Amino acid sequence: MTLKLPNELVEDYGYFSWEHLPFNPEDNGGWKYKLIAGSGPSSTASKRYNTIKKTLKDTKYDFIIHAGDPDQEGQLLVDIVLKELKVKIPIKRYWSNDTTEGKVLDALKNLRDYNEPMQQNLLKAAYGRQHSDYRFGMNLSEAASLKLRTRAAVGRVKTPILAIVCQREDEIKNFVPKTEYGVKAIYGKDFSGQLYVPTDDDGNEKEEESGLKYFANKEDALNLISHLNKIAVVDTYKKERIGTTAPKLFSLATCQIASGKLGYAPNETLEIIQSLYEQGYVSYPRTDCCYISSKEDLGLMLKSAMSISEFVPFIKTISKDDIEKVKGTKKYANDKELESHGHSALTPTAKKPDYNSLSKKQQDIYRLICRQFIAIFLKPLIQEKVTLITDVDGHKFKSSGKTLVSEGFSKIFDTNFTDTVIPLYKKGDVINVEEYDLSEKTSKCPTHLSETDIIQICEKPHKYLLDNKYKSLGKNLKIGTPATRASIIDGLITRDKYLCKKKINKKEILVPTESGRLLYENLKFCKICRVDLTGEWEERLEMVRRGELDFDVFEQSMIKDTSELVNDIKKADITPIGGNKKSFDTICVCPQCGGNILSGPKGYFCSNWKEKSCKMGGFKNICDSKLSDDEFVKLISGEIINKTIKKGSSSWDQKIKYNFEQNKYDFISSEHTIKKSEYKCPSCKSELEENGKKISCKCGFTFWTTVCGKDLPKTQINKFFKSGETDIIKNLKSKAGKSFNAKIVLKDDKKGTEFKFV
Repeated sequence: MTLKLPNELVEDYGYFSWEHLPFNPEDNGGWKYKLIAGSGPSSTASKRYNTIKKTLKDTKYDFIIHAGDPDQEGQLLVDIVLKELKVKIPIKRYWSNDTTEGKVLDALKNLRDYNEPMQQNLLKAAYGRQHSDYRFGMNLSEAASLKLRTRAAVGRVKTPILAIVCQREDEIKNFVPKTEYGVKAIYGKDFSGQLYVPTDDDGNEKEEESGLKYFANKEDALNLISHLNKIAVVDTYKKERIGTTAPKLFSLATCQIASGKLGYAPNETLEIIQSLYEQGYVSYPRTDCCYISSKEDLGLMLKSAMSISEFVPFIKTISKDDIEKVKGTKKYANDKELESHGHSALTPTAKKPDYNSLSKKQQDIYRLICRQFIAIFLKPLIQEKVTLITDVDGHKFKSSGKTLVSEGFSKIFDTNFTDTVIPLYKKGDVINVEEYDLSEKTSKCPTHLSETDIIQICEKPHKYLLDNKYKSLGKNLKIGTPATRASIIDGLITRDKYLCKKKINKKEILVPTESGRLLYENLKFCKICRVDLTGEWEERLEMVRRGELDFDVFEQSMIKDTSELVNDIKKADITPIGGNKKSFDTICVCPQCGGNILSGPKGYFCSNWKEKSCKMGGFKNICDSKLSDDEFVKLISGEIINKTIKKGSSSWDQKIKYNFEQNKYDFISSEHTIKKSEYKCPSCKSELEENGKKISCKCGFTFWTTVCGKDLPKTQINKFFKSGETDIIKNLKSKAGKSFNAKIVLKDDKKGTEFKFV
């Protein structure tokens, strides 16, 4: 279920107007929900809802078990349905994300009271977040659209992401290299010390760099060198063995970051993990947790990982004691931490795949997940670390060295090490300085951001805060959730067109489009662009969760914030992006209200869109083809037009008519009928439908019988639906008009097709 839009709550809401703002559902009948409609799982929402409704009506129950995920979102999603169903019988809460048999039975035997304060406070925080996202999105998008005179999509997550990308591009554009100069004492070949000033940061993980002294002017460094003698006295010599254990298990975000190094976009990674999950090979994908239960059968999970031959030698070294040690290590198996998350870390399951039968993409991601999992059972990485501090005329010089003692877990990651050896000394020893030299450090230009970089920033956005007090939120300060970030980034690219992908040195990066840049430039001084806004929210929501802030007080504070943000935008010195109706060409009279149909940059609209809320109009682009003014006039005159439609490398002749009830274009099948197909859906096994050159299913699966300008032979279509791939199809045409050969194979998510180059 999803919240109703303003125009669904208020019958005569009309089009965008300052008179509506700020819009608060509380003043318009309250918060109301509707069933989700759409393709895929959404298409069955109504059926599933009515089945539950009928079951509750026809059968008497003692109580209902709320078995949503044991977290804020899980609490909310089921509660919405229960409230819509007006459930009167008692509700008990199943509270566990541990799927081991013993823990499941334990949770069922100890169902929680749904009305206990902790449960209700968590639920209030969930509604608070949902309501606030709605308020901000609806009000600020409308306010920005009015001020900019064009459609503007604004939100608590998407707008800071856009701002971060724009800020990085500004940093790159305005970057001026800066060189600083250090002083180096050379004691011998590959043995030197760097001028150093002790700091409170000594002892941190970057100790080699902490405290090193650099001069802004080269002359200052040279002047110091001219006054130094060549006798260095050992002040400190410290040798220690450092053990480093394997990194934590993957959450969705950290897996997306790791897979980004293999070239996978966050959304693509999620789709691949989802496909592996649906086949039973990995745990639940949309997790923000990096811990597992101490009751898991880790031995069976390791056996599944043995499906990857290169990992077998590592797994064979793992003993029962190693497994028990992991179960007792809070870094990996942490039952207490697990209680505060909806799902456990990403791991292989007890179901062992035929690794060679997985697609290349599935193999890549399954391998990453298994490698991260196996590593936690392996021995620590052991290094010997040496720190030498010398004194020359009261000036300190620091030398840092590391040598490898034992690779441990790092071997499975193919980590390379370079030893830096520091000779053995004791305090008071004298070292002769052969010479002094300058060491230069030049600042590096910031790098462009990729989708993976954005995921990483969303996980830890602390450096983008203007007010450091929100740093105290620690791990609770995040932009968005693992489940939604990838789709929000994708929406900024594909739907909003505020960001676009670009390749630089084989790396795919994100840059703002012209409209994205204009939106940012106009709103960058508004609070909605700042990460601090999320900090404020989290601070208040945490108080609601702890029962320290009344829910109604929280709601009123968000209403106040929304009103202030709307006024910020209204009063801001903003340059309109869109023009006004006088600057657009009139192409005909509106058949619905008698106004003028205007031709804008991206679409057609009625001059009475504001005064009479007339929604007559449409986009100029259909797929990759563009309508002419004459073609649009014919469509709204009731004519059916025939147009060549292009989509990627494919093109076809399509009959199109205008749907006056929904103000959109409808494709008319060349056969004028949709017929049942002889094939079964590879995703849900339902009967498929054929509509011209498209074979599709209500679950979202689509197969085109014409690909890149080539009609597929019946034999190849048969082969695809039998085995999931065709033979090599020759002489396919790319967008650039070049010929290529490839197989057409089923995507990992089983919703479409892709090319496989052999």
